[in-house]
Amino acid sequence: MTHWRADEWAEAVRTGIRARGLSLDEAARRIGVPTSTLRSWIEHRHAPKVTVFDHWAQLAEVTGLGEAELLRVAGVLPDSLASPVHVAQAAKALREGIDQAGQFLRQATALVYSSPGTQVANLIAASPVDWEMRIRSATRGDEVRVTYHHYVGIVAPRDFPHDDAEVRRILEHDVLGELWRPLGLYWRVAEVHDWHEPPRLVIQVPEQEATRPPASSPVVAAPPVVVLSPIWGYGELLASLVADGLGFGNVDFRYFGLPDAMADRVRITARELAEPAPRLVHSVPPIMLLHGLAVPDLTGRLPLVVRYGPRMRERAARIYREPLLEAGFSDPLAGARAIEEAVAAGIPPGCAYYEVTLDDADVFDGDSPSLDRLNDSVAWFAEQIVEQVLLGAGHPPVPLGGPLKRLVLPSGRVRRPPSLAGRVVRRVADRSGLEG
Repeated sequence: MTHWRADEWAEAVRTGIRARGLSLDEAARRIGVPTSTLRSWIEHRHAPKVTVFDHWAQLAEVTGLGEAELLRVAGVLPDSLASPVHVAQAAKALREGIDQAGQFLRQATALVYSSPGTQVANLIAASPVDWEMRIRSATRGDEVRVTYHHYVGIVAPRDFPHDDAEVRRILEHDVLGELWRPLGLYWRVAEVHDWHEPPRLVIQVPEQEATRPPASSPVVAAPPVVVLSPIWGYGELLASLVADGLGFGNVDFRYFGLPDAMADRVRITARELAEPAPRLVHSVPPIMLLHGLAVPDLTGRLPLVVRYGPRMRERAARIYREPLLEAGFSDPLAGARAIEEAVAAGIPPGCAYYEVTLDDADVFDGDSPSLDRLNDSVAWFAEQIVEQVLLGAGHPPVPLGGPLKRLVLPSGRVRRPPSLAGRVVRRVADRSGLEG
């Protein structure tokens, strides 16, 4: 378990400031806090308030220390992650996370809750059992970096007298019981990408695609949004980026804390989708469309419909082969097409919607898809939708929050998208459903 080492951290900050020839007043000015605040951070022998993390990058700059090194000195970054490779990885993740008010770990007994990953780590760190935590983040994109979720790997003490199944039960029910369903946590069973030799037990914690309420302000007078996507169409990512860009809340049923039984999942999801909810973006789970979930009534809502090319469809069928077989399709590709047909049939005649086409040319790099390129394509299409919705609501066409804010230039203008084969088109459904 890690503990905030107040003395070591304060001494490292003081030494770094002196080594750079700065007075306390000048250092505080560069950090962007009153001198009294900086003095309280480095003179009080306890953990500073959580607001210190809002200025972490500036602290690293005035001290000449890296962001992750400051965490290591403070005792927040465990020694097990203190190798140069791990510190470099942590520093990269920390820099990206600061814009979202904290993607890094804080000691539970001294600091308040922040991001979902922090909440999970806080409770585990506060447990009487001395669990070892190993953290990774799934981050993708070249132009728009997005952290999809965090992996929290758990290693029990060597003398812990329980097997993996009991460890799961203890963590899920006794340690994280108050967060497990609200945050939509689950045990990662599939391969953990970009992590060489991960622990046997890994908790997946949603970040960008997490379910969250609308921003308090400003308010955009636009209808609630519903995203209809095929499997592996990245509709959930599109929904979350559009939600952030408009200041809306996001509802991703994968992280909704649903029960295990599919019938119960469909029933609860249908109930949640039944009535339009102001300032929310819902992404309809595509697999549930094969288990009785109907596309909700779209009256008063703005649908976003995702379509893609044959190579993405074929890959989707391979990735979701087992769920499609369980849904009764002997041919997974036929199941993938059935979901697309259900989406098309759910758009009533005369309904205006945005059609987002993910073109194979924007996604595949040779024979394999590039997840970074796929992420960037979805982000650029989300920005175009946000821009059009904001203009229609009488607002400047500048995303209000989330990763899309990184596309805003210092001049206040939004960067123009690259040349993409895919596109966003506003359409009106004809009598047969979606326009072809």
